[in-house]
Amino acid sequence: MTSLLTVSFLLAGAVILFYALRKLRLRILFASLCLGAASLFAANLIAGFFRFHMPVNVFTVLVSAVGGIPGVILLHILSAVFGA
Repeated sequence: MTSLLTVSFLLAGAVILFYALRKLRLRILFASLCLGAASLFAANLIAGFFRFHMPVNVFTVLVSAVGGIPGVILLHILSAVFGA
């Protein structure tokens, strides 16, 4: 669990650094994080109608927040392939 948290913090730091180096505003970063989290919950809600469930935990929330909509799509593809 400690290594997961370490990787999560490093990944979040890398995203913030990326946005800072590209001189993008923090508002854009926050909007991207919110859009990713909202798309995770919306996709999970829609997938529930098809009896397809993906657990929502720290890892999935972080991937969706950092990756946005492509991250959510990746999570659902990996969940379908590996049958989680």
